[in-house]
Amino acid sequence: MRKTSRIALAALAVLVLICGSRRVAAQQQESRLNESEVSATPAPRPAADAPLPTATALLMKNDQATGGAEAWNRSTSRKMKGVYQTEDNSMFLAIEILQKAPNKSLSKITLPNGVTVRDVCDGKNAWVETSMGGYQSYTGAALAAKLRAADFQDRARLEKAASTGKVIGTEQIGAHSTYVLEYSAEKGLASRVYFDADSGLIVRTVDVFTSPEGPYTLRLDMDDYREVDGLKFPFRIKRTEKGVVLNIRLTQVTVNPPLDDTLFLKPEFAK
Repeated sequence: MRKTSRIALAALAVLVLICGSRRVAAQQQESRLNESEVSATPAPRPAADAPLPTATALLMKNDQATGGAEAWNRSTSRKMKGVYQTEDNSMFLAIEILQKAPNKSLSKITLPNGVTVRDVCDGKNAWVETSMGGYQSYTGAALAAKLRAADFQDRARLEKAASTGKVIGTEQIGAHSTYVLEYSAEKGLASRVYFDADSGLIVRTVDVFTSPEGPYTLRLDMDDYREVDGLKFPFRIKRTEKGVVLNIRLTQVTVNPPLDDTLFLKPEFAK
């Protein structure tokens, strides 16, 4: 039970990142990112003497490939359902994600025994709670990171990546030849985004986040992108942290569902 709960809490952490980051949710790419599963012929590498694109050029190309800023700005709420599973398929957890602009989010994990764990952000506060009455608030740097991740459109992160980021080179990821964009998401902490050199679509992100235990690195590989109401969403996401690999497989995505603000209210018993 304790192991299951730890996995559920880890799952909730990445769910908030996925549903809250427009940079992640807006990406499209067609082949699997797991190198052991890739059988397609790798795309040709960019010529060694070819000039590297600018950060702004990469982000603009990606924006066009994923539906465009205008289409994303018309999206004010999202609902996602799916399954969270361990890499060895020994454990499956049902997931549900709700998000409403500008910065409200709710991620729910249902354990095999029926117990639910929820991670909620109301735009000012964030907390984790279970159906058994357990409750834990985010504070300090952890709260700041949670609020940043809950930004529905995440335009600020995109603009910061374009203004402060630098394309540092190329890297082969499975069948994808990529351009690597590095930027500072937080002071002293570097993040990287890997753009497919041919399509301009993101195939991987590597971020450093703050937790009560200190900074930690989180890698997300996005796959199986599908169009929903003109927007592109990754239906398969692989999360790697400290050697642990977990997978999210979405089964349903709804754009602009009606979501009442009461869904994100802080419990009355919360301190």
